[in-house]
Amino acid sequence: MAPLVTLLTSALCIWLAQMAYWLPLKRRENYRLRFLLDFVATVPFAQVITWANSGRTSAPMLLVIYGGFFLWVSISTKLCTPLDAAASAYCSVWIVLTSESIYELWRLLIWGAAKAGLQQPALATIPMMLGQIGFTLAVCILVRYTAARLMPDEGLYRIGPRQLLSAGLLGGMFVFQFFALMSTLQNTGVGLVLVAPAFLTQLYCLTLLYLQTELFKKSAMQKEMDTLNLLYERQRQQYQIARQNVQIINRKCHELKVQIADLRRLNPDAAQEKDLNEAERAVRLYDANADTGNEVLDVVLTEKSMHCEARHITLNCVADGSAVAFVEPGDLYALFSNALDQAIDAAARQMDEPRRMIDLLVCKRQGFTVINIISPVVTEAPARAARQHNYELKVMRRIVQKYNGTMTTENQNVLSAVKIVLPPPKS
Repeated sequence: MAPLVTLLTSALCIWLAQMAYWLPLKRRENYRLRFLLDFVATVPFAQVITWANSGRTSAPMLLVIYGGFFLWVSISTKLCTPLDAAASAYCSVWIVLTSESIYELWRLLIWGAAKAGLQQPALATIPMMLGQIGFTLAVCILVRYTAARLMPDEGLYRIGPRQLLSAGLLGGMFVFQFFALMSTLQNTGVGLVLVAPAFLTQLYCLTLLYLQTELFKKSAMQKEMDTLNLLYERQRQQYQIARQNVQIINRKCHELKVQIADLRRLNPDAAQEKDLNEAERAVRLYDANADTGNEVLDVVLTEKSMHCEARHITLNCVADGSAVAFVEPGDLYALFSNALDQAIDAAARQMDEPRRMIDLLVCKRQGFTVINIISPVVTEAPARAARQHNYELKVMRRIVQKYNGTMTTENQNVLSAVKIVLPPPKS
């Protein structure tokens, strides 16, 4: 009975360390079942780890066992979360180091109690096992709501080769010190002078690993912010170009209308009349300017309407331009340009042409400006397109936050909705 309890205790402690880092992340489908199956798979590995930590194995065998431990945790992380291979490996470094740190701290508490002359039961007894589980649970909860919650970005780790290599080196240093400290603690007669250096080295490795994570994260955020700023400024400047293009198209359409009217006066035959009707219909299409009462909104809607027509997409628009009169021209153009670009891309990916439809509503409700955009749900898109969509959403959120508004995205069955609410401007 005692060996089984020891085995389950070790498995539960390792599994709790996994949960501490997995719960703050995005999850795969049926994640509860995956987590449960992971615990079942943890039991045999826990038996090997328990045997390795008993001090009855050689150093090369320890390296092999912990290498397999890390590989298994990496695979489990990959199967239970949507992280890529590099991110799964990086997360696994933290899981392995955390599980070993908790076990080590528990052993240090026991060693300290023994040095203080306190009486305590053997490690394999039920009270000690329950104490170890309670201690592990408390530390894992602390880790779950501190480091494990702060390190991911939007539920994911974005890890490059340099960061992964550095984490691997620090993890290796930690494990070597763990081996040394466990060997030292086997002898109850050792003093603090032998225990402290190994423990402080491990603490240094963990601190450096966390600081490295924050530095890489800050660098990635700065790079993303620079990209967003560049995209934002380009789109603000794009308004003037789009405005000029729409004016040129309007002027050319007017000239074509005049020429078609002149040709009709020449009494063309039936074939020529048919050609003139087709030409007039095409001119009418490109001359269908939006008239919302807001010049900026008219420009962006006219521009995107042409894109929709070229891609056989129906754009249904009900817009009150006065509702967004307080928004700066560059911001207004960037907001609607990004929102409609996403909707157009999603609609264009639909195989059924009747589903290529976008609904846009801009109005005022109880003094608030309400913007609703409904389009088909984005199907599987290339990674580059997905990144572009992500940047577009962030630019939109930035503009909405600038005006103290709120923005939500929601998927319902086959439709996706973007809802923006802007409060009235302060007088």
